[in-house]
Amino acid sequence: MRHYAERGLGRVCPARLARLVVFVLLATVVVVPPTAAQTVFLNPDYGYIVDIPVGWEILSGDRTDFISFTDEDHVAVFQIISFPGDRFVTSDEVERYIRESYGATGDRAPFRYLDRPAVFADYRFSTGAWDVRGYMTFLNMDDYDFAVMTFVPEEHYEEYHDSILSVLDSFSPNRVTRNFPGPVSQFFLPESAVNRNDRNGAAPAVTLPGGTEYSLPPSVHSDAVLDAGQTLIEREARVLSGYAPGEGDSPRIGSGSPPPWAVAWRRYFRMIYRDNFNRLAPVAEALYMDLAGAGVPRDGMPAKILAWLQEAEYRRTESLSDLMSPSACLVEFAGDCDSLGMVYTILLNHLGFDAILMVSMEYSHALVGVDVPGEGARFPFHGRQWLVAELTENVAIGQIAQDMSDIGGWIGVKLDPTVQY
Repeated sequence: MRHYAERGLGRVCPARLARLVVFVLLATVVVVPPTAAQTVFLNPDYGYIVDIPVGWEILSGDRTDFISFTDEDHVAVFQIISFPGDRFVTSDEVERYIRESYGATGDRAPFRYLDRPAVFADYRFSTGAWDVRGYMTFLNMDDYDFAVMTFVPEEHYEEYHDSILSVLDSFSPNRVTRNFPGPVSQFFLPESAVNRNDRNGAAPAVTLPGGTEYSLPPSVHSDAVLDAGQTLIEREARVLSGYAPGEGDSPRIGSGSPPPWAVAWRRYFRMIYRDNFNRLAPVAEALYMDLAGAGVPRDGMPAKILAWLQEAEYRRTESLSDLMSPSACLVEFAGDCDSLGMVYTILLNHLGFDAILMVSMEYSHALVGVDVPGEGARFPFHGRQWLVAELTENVAIGQIAQDMSDIGGWIGVKLDPTVQY
């Protein structure tokens, strides 16, 4: 039996494009200041956000309408071309312009991105010196239109397949859309599939902490949602696996710049959070109505929701990620520490509570930190003291196992990089 502590986390719960003859369009680019540690970038003029894999970097230049990134080996390229909103009438016109400019061939398909017509393409083209292949998405928005493209020499296509899909999926047109699924996710999971009931009307139900029997919506329980959510998690786990710490490296991040594996770990959870955040909004609303109806004051809701999730069955996937999607956790009412921690954080954020994920390689565990009043152990992160929450043991909010109470063993993860605190 573990001993739990409420106070004092004294020291605080697992051939190169550099040689490429680049086409005229890649003339000049601009360095964009980061908005969060090392991988999140905001274009100051066009407002879009990307969360690139660790080690990718911006190529130098002086134009914000044409930004290009490359991986640390200079094999892959990620380009974003921004156009004035009145340049094109449709996303098809954006696609045609790029296809003709690049001489690209391959498959294209329409889809809806953020409830607007868009185009997704798997294209090949030649730069003169190299034959390349990659994925592109073309967006016609209100203020700006975008061509978002990522590609590699064909000989590296299979090796980089997960990375180029991941970097393309990290694109958000603006801050407002940051916590909606990315373009790759929305292409492979159209809205018609999100809202389809695959269970012949027998929607799974959960008993909420106030006693309400709640039927999960298709946006949480449909087979398409569950499959797509787990597919993204496993893709991101494969990307993350390339950043494992070396033999003899400390599992702690220390007080300086975090090591690449820790930065990659944070990005991994951000990608999963983004893909699932909007889908869990109806569940958060139902929880609020259930708890308010039971007379629970708002400041008591985080503790009640924590106790509710602690009743879930402990379950691991045994896949590479070993992580159940938040939707699957609710459908099965099961999960492990980081799976349930992700669910808890998303639900609290929907209800207006700031919360972070806390992960530890040293302890092979995950907790959640919540910015609420109360007695107990707290984790310092981004200038705040976060009250810890354990998801896999029936202990009160603020309690942490004493053998995990060393602050140096924990890594804080801010899941929405656009939130300031």
